[in-house]
Amino acid sequence: MSVLDDLKNLLEVDVEETIFDAQLLLYANSGIAYLKNNAIPVTRIEANTLSKEWELRDGDYDIVLAWLHLYCLQRFDRTLMTSAYKTTVNWIDSEMTNLIYQLKARYDK
Repeated sequence: MSVLDDLKNLLEVDVEETIFDAQLLLYANSGIAYLKNNAIPVTRIEANTLSKEWELRDGDYDIVLAWLHLYCLQRFDRTLMTSAYKTTVNWIDSEMTNLIYQLKARYDK
């Protein structure tokens, strides 16, 4: 499966449905730019980009994917912008911080 398909699975978007692909690719590539600026060896993705195209160490794809999932979720799920979801937003921010620190510990030297 492609990186986009993996993201769609985590976001609970039907992999066969392509209506959100352009939007998800924009969000994902924005997040990937952030990761690249933090010395994580990832490149922009397209609909068919495979994880093996990234030069990540064993197990780090899952960490990158988890971070990208939360990054995209924050932008894709507009209900998170309401005050009713403040606890969820705080948890997402905390989890994203933990994930980026895990990656920076390995790559940002």
